[in-house]
Order: sequence, then structure tokens, then C-alpha cells
Amino acid sequence: MNKADSAYTHLAQYYDRLMDVDYHQWAVYLRRLWEYFSVKPKQILELACGTGGLTLPLANMGYQITAVDISREMIAVAEAKAAKENTAVTFIVGSMLDIDLEREFDLTICCCDAVNYLTTEQELVQFIQTAYQHTKPGGLLLFDLNSELKLREIYGNQYYAELFEEFGYFWDNYFDDQTEICTMDLTFFIKDDSGLYRRVREIHREKLWRPQVIFDYLSAQGWKLEGYFQFLTFEEPEGDAERWQFAARKPK
Repeated sequence: MNKADSAYTHLAQYYDRLMDVDYHQWAVYLRRLWEYFSVKPKQILELACGTGGLTLPLANMGYQITAVDISREMIAVAEAKAAKENTAVTFIVGSMLDIDLEREFDLTICCCDAVNYLTTEQELVQFIQTAYQHTKPGGLLLFDLNSELKLREIYGNQYYAELFEEFGYFWDNYFDDQTEICTMDLTFFIKDDSGLYRRVREIHREKLWRPQVIFDYLSAQGWKLEGYFQFLTFEEPEGDAERWQFAARKPK
């Protein structure tokens, strides 16, 4: 089996095409959340911004966005989209675990189940600390997680494949009941200039973090939990929720 590359090395160029997401609806929901908690941000830090799916709608609403992602490939796609739309965003290649921007923001967000990619308690704590370090007193941290239902059953031990003219992919998932990590093995066949297809692989891993664990770690690092919702609502999640939304405030 050929060696696997880092997550998003190859998926980045196809990510927007393969993900069926209404980012405008998502951005509006985030705005409703911070308005609900009486926060009026001007400057927003987005950790794990990906290809800028949420970055650009928020920037186009008039907010000053600093967007960070560890994947150079994802940042490159985001920058190209921002340039095409003539949208001003500060993009930075860096890790949401330890980046130090030496400033605080009115609001910190981390979306699209990026926190599930943190597969150890140490990484989870580092993320929570980094967000705290960069958020002003009284400011909010908004982030979401794929739920147990999503990781166990919808992703779970599932297999996907799709073929396009210029590329194809196989997506093979495995959920480990002991580690509660869903491993996603992606194989791409990418058409080159000669008309031949090059085979490449990358591995993604998402950890199931139960809500009470999140509550405990937020509290231990100084955050005050403000909300735990079923995604796109202000209601407590039910068993059929695929995504959990969290809101925490940095005390003044």
C-alpha cells in the first residue's frame, strides 16, 4: 500500500466540490449565536479555517477576520477564493494548538468539526488554551463537534467512492470502539497532463469527544460554558443530532 500523506494534502483542491455545505446559513447561525450572548465582534479569529467556506461569508458581512489553518494547501485555496471575490482577510498558516499572534480578538471560532481532529487530551487542552489566550475578556469561543451518531454510524464503518473526469476517490472509514476514533483512509486517482491517473492517499482521524468531557476541560482552563446546542438551533441536542454546537465565554 502506498504511503499516506497528511490530511488535506490532496483533498484541499477538491474539498469545496465534494462538501455539500450551506456556509451562508452556517455564518448566519454563528452571528445569531454571538448576538444571543450579547457579543458585538469587530475582529474575529478563525482557527482551522480550511478553504475559507465560513471565512468569506463572515468577512463579506463586514467583520475583520484573521484565519488560521495548518494546511498550506487549504490556505492556498482560501486565498485564491478571497482574491477572486476581492475580500480582505488575513490568512496565516499555523496550528490551532500553539499559534501565538500576540493579540486578543473579540470572538474566536473553530468550525466544521475541526476539534474532532484533536485525538488526544493534550491536544484538546492545547486548543482550549490557545483560544483562551487569543480571546478578549468577555469574548466568546464558538466551536462544534461531530456527534457520536455521526462518527459511529453515519461515518462509522462505511465506504464511499465517486468518479469524475479529472479525478476519482475511494473513502474507507473505520470506527474503533476502544479509542473512539474514526479513521478515514482516502485514496485519490488524479489525472495528470499526460492523461494518466496518479494514485495518492491521505489519512484523516476524528475523535469522539463527549460533551461532559468538553464541559470539564473548558471549565478547567477558565472558560464559562454559555451554551450547548443542537447545530443550527438553540435547543439542547437530542439523540439524532449529527453536530453539537458549543459556546463558552472568557470571564472579564
